Amino acid sequence: MNVFAAKAGPADSVAGEGRFSPGFVLPSLSRLVTQPMIDAYAEASGDFNPIHVDPDYARTGPFGRTIAHGMLTLAFAAQMLNEWSSGAFDASGEIDIAFVGPVFAGDTIELSGVVEEIVEREGRMVARCAISCRAGERQILVGTVHQSPNRRKSDHGA
Repeated sequence: MNVFAAKAGPADSVAGEGRFSPGFVLPSLSRLVTQPMIDAYAEASGDFNPIHVDPDYARTGPFGRTIAHGMLTLAFAAQMLNEWSSGAFDASGEIDIAFVGPVFAGDTIELSGVVEEIVEREGRMVARCAISCRAGERQILVGTVHQSPNRRKSDHGA
């Protein structure tokens, strides 16, 4: 579903906006994920699945230890995308991701992305970005983002 409301100009004007130009490397985001952080996310979300919050239970599971909620990892991705887009991602960004590995308590994750190209979606020019999240050599998340450079939170009244 496309949530864009503002019309962008021609591709050259979108591509010329620096951080929305093909090849632009998004500022990376690095976070140490701790068990207290996972527990706090469980409190905030109401998701107390023992794979996240009970180390004794998690030891008997497929990963042998607790794992962070996928949505916690996705929240860090949204933070990176909002920092890149000056807050526009929350208002008008689209994301299609796959979780390909777990985040363990104690992992330092690094989120990164790159603008691959400017594409037309429903009559508007948007930046298509590839994003990923890694914990050391382990891939955690991969995906694609579409973001218009012309939409800001204030357009929604937020």
